[in-house]
Amino acid sequence: MVDKELKKVFDHHHYHYPEHPHLGVGVLLIRDNKLLLIKRKYDPDAGYWSIPGGHMELGEKIQHTAIREAFEETGFKTKVTKLAGIIDKIMHKEGKIEYHYVLINYFVEQIEGKPDQPPKAADDALDAKFVNFDELENYKLTVSLIDLLKELKIGFE
Repeated sequence: MVDKELKKVFDHHHYHYPEHPHLGVGVLLIRDNKLLLIKRKYDPDAGYWSIPGGHMELGEKIQHTAIREAFEETGFKTKVTKLAGIIDKIMHKEGKIEYHYVLINYFVEQIEGKPDQPPKAADDALDAKFVNFDELENYKLTVSLIDLLKELKIGFE
């Protein structure tokens, strides 16, 4: 079995300076006008706050990716309720495309646990918390999340 941390290093090189775009899936879990955020552990955007999400695995259905990533990064079991939006994430460095993702984002609902249960940061997340919509601008958010939130008129109207 491949060590999970070693696999992440390999995956990072696979997605860094790509030959083609990659597919990522994100989830928006909202509770009492608060959005669930995670602090990213790995690049792109290590140290920035974003929504839980990650890479789609070969053979995996897209909504399953959303459910899996929500659980892996926060411990919440969820169900997909509807599509939130599709965002392009293209980052350049020294005239080259460093990262290129198409990010498909879903609204999700928590289906197990207490309604006030706090998230548990795990896997690719350094931290996880619910943040009031009116406080989102105070966080170092990824550009792609800001783009999505502006489209959805959440915290950035």
